[in-house]
Order: sequence, then C-alpha cells, then structure tokens
Amino acid sequence: MSHARSILFKVITRTTFVIGLALAIIFIPNLSIFDEKLLPEITERLSNPPNPNINGNAIYPLYGISAATGKDPDAVGKSVIQSLQSKHAKGEFANLTQDERTTLYGGDEKWDAEWQTAYPAADCTPRKQTNCFSELMTDVKQTPLIHPRLITQLERYRRIIQLPHLIEETRLMDYTSPLPNYSLLMQLGKLSQTSAYQTQGLDGLLANSEEDMRFWRMALADSHTTLGRMVAIASLYRNVAALSHAIKQESALSSTQLQHLQALLKPLTIQEVNLEKVLVSELRFGAENWQTAPKAIPEGESIILWTLTQPVAATNWFYRQTLKPAFALNQMSSVEFYEHAQTPTTALIFSRFNPYNLGGKINLAKNWQYAPYIGRAHDLAGIYSLVALQLELKTIAKQDWPAAIKSSHHKNPYTKKPFDYDAATNSLGFSCFSAADICQIQL
Repeated sequence: MSHARSILFKVITRTTFVIGLALAIIFIPNLSIFDEKLLPEITERLSNPPNPNINGNAIYPLYGISAATGKDPDAVGKSVIQSLQSKHAKGEFANLTQDERTTLYGGDEKWDAEWQTAYPAADCTPRKQTNCFSELMTDVKQTPLIHPRLITQLERYRRIIQLPHLIEETRLMDYTSPLPNYSLLMQLGKLSQTSAYQTQGLDGLLANSEEDMRFWRMALADSHTTLGRMVAIASLYRNVAALSHAIKQESALSSTQLQHLQALLKPLTIQEVNLEKVLVSELRFGAENWQTAPKAIPEGESIILWTLTQPVAATNWFYRQTLKPAFALNQMSSVEFYEHAQTPTTALIFSRFNPYNLGGKINLAKNWQYAPYIGRAHDLAGIYSLVALQLELKTIAKQDWPAAIKSSHHKNPYTKKPFDYDAATNSLGFSCFSAADICQIQL
C-alpha cells in the first residue's frame, strides 16, 4: 500500500513539475521586463505629435453637437473630452456611463430622431448610389426644413464649418472611447446643401459648396484618424456629386458661375491625397495609449492571449506587418498604387511554438488592410477630374464629346487613359479602386 502511495506521489510531483515548467516557458517570456523597445523608425515617426489644443478646432463642438438646444456644443465637447481623459488616471476605461452622458449633454440625446426620420435620403452614400442628391431634394420638398431642432442643428453645422481646424483628440483615449458624431454632421451637411440649391438655385449651391468644401478640404489635410479622413472624403464626394447634378440640370452657365465651378473643382493637392497623418496616428495610438489604459482584460478577449501579449512587441509587429507596407503604398502615385495595391499585404509568418508575444501575433494575424482607405482618396481625386471634364463638355457640342474626352488632360487617375464614355447611357466614369464603389456621373 505504501509503495503504491509512493508511486502516486511521484507521478503527481512529476506531473506538477512538468506543468509548472510548461507554464513557466510560456508565461515568463511575456513578463513586462522582457518587452521590446520601440523600433527606431517608429520613434522617429512619432517625434512630432499633433496639438488639438488650438483655437478654432472643430473637434470640440463636433463632440458636443448632440447636446440639448440650450447648451453650447463647444463647451459640452470640451467637457466630454476632459471627462474621458480623466478616466485613465483613475484606472478606468475612457468612456461615459449613460448617467454621465445625460448630465453632460443635458438629456437623452434623442432630440434629433424626430426630424431624421423625415429625410431617409440623408443616409444615402454617393459612392454607392448616383442619385443621392436628387432623392434628398425629393425628401426636402416633401418636408421643408422647419423643425425647430433641425434649424438649431443646421446653425450649429454652419458655425462648425467656419472653423479653421479639425484635429481629433486621441490622447488618453482607448478602444471603448466614444467617437465624434460624424453621422449627424454628414446628414446636416447634405440637408444644408440641398436646401441651398432648392431655395436659391445654382448660385445658392455654389455659395454653400464653397464654404462646405473649404472646411472638408482642410479636414482632409488636418484629420489624423481613419474615420475623420473617410468622413472628409465622403463629404467632398457628396459636394462634387451635387455640383455634377447641377451642371447637368442647368441649360447654360454664366461666366461667373463657370469660374466659380472651376475654382471649386480645383484638383486635390498631394497633401490632401496623402494618408500619412492617419497612419502615424494609428501607430501612435498603439504605441502610446496602452501605457495609460486600464490593465483590465478587454471585453471579449481571451485571457490567455491577453496574458501572452507584449504591448511594445505587438506595436513593432503591427508596424512591420501592416503599417510599413501602408506607408509605402501611400507614397506611390495613383498609377503605381493601383498596380501594387491589387494584392493584399500578407501577414507575417510566426511559429505558434514560440510563446513570446504569441497573443499579440495571433490577434494581429488577420492583418488590417489600409489600401482601400488610400484608394478612396485617389478615387476622390478622379471624381474631381471627372466633373471638371463634365464642366468642359458643357460648352462643347454633344457630337464632339468623344473627341473632346479623348484629347482632354482630365484622365483616369489609375491608367492615365481617357475616361470611359457611354453614349447610350450618357455617362462618364472610371473603375474605382474598390469594385463595390461607383465612380461615374451622368452628363
């Protein structure tokens, strides 16, 4: 009997030793003292942080645009951001409870729902549908913009787009932090533009678009978040699509109107097409924000993978695997980009038998693709050129359009060949980077 107990004791002891050794091999390399240092090229890219604390930054009233009618959106937005940033110091995630939102915003933030239901076309996406502007005009004709809350919001939108900056505040934020209410802002921009055209005709549209496009072109260069930049691109796409609609509808243009349109359709600059600020911001968020974020396991994440993640090593891995190829694509011309970006960037190969930063590597294995976001800026540049050509054709006899299109300096951004003209459908366009998008106008 004692001999059997001795054998059992040895088995238990040795099994415990083997399990302990295995756990030590897996978890000890992932202790914080063994984490990597940031790659020198990452440190260099992060050496010039943006400064949101400047006068005239639209990000503050944008965070506060959903506030009760009697509240100042700018003051509310600043209070929201301060409240979010104070959470990390308390070991909390940078988000707001419903009670906190109610206190900051002055209520349940449902004030806009009533008027929003009257304008379903305000959610139409021009890069997916070609008739968004005409559909919204129908909505506005049926339901004029007279709702008191909507009038308040349109005035807030007008004040926001007069501001000179849009630099997002991402410091001391985390993945749970609320985003600015870009959806509401985009709806208001569409309604403002539609109302201007319906009530004041082409001249009203041109005046509205001038102010609106100035702001969004500034945002295109200023914004350093993926969402902010995509909203800027979508807003400019919406503006240019509305101008295209108006050019088609007008029987003739005055010289003043023609010059105004030409100024609005001035080609995008390299800085406006460039995505570098966004890529650096994505890198900064991963490299810096984890340091102040709560050390709690994110909701839905495996405790094992979280334990096997080295934050800095994961940032280095993400940079090498995803961001560095994106930086390279971002520096290419539209032709070079279109050629190289057709093939998705591949994830780095790693061994699951190597426990070091294994959780980080597994979590990043899907490999986020930035090419579609870079492509949208090139698409937008092409849309500007497309509508500029439409404006040229306005003064040319229709039978001469094929020759004019062929000889025009306005070309397909990806092939540098003439745009595709279909006489049967009276359409002009090119293939967007993403096959799901539409880069086409009606002449």
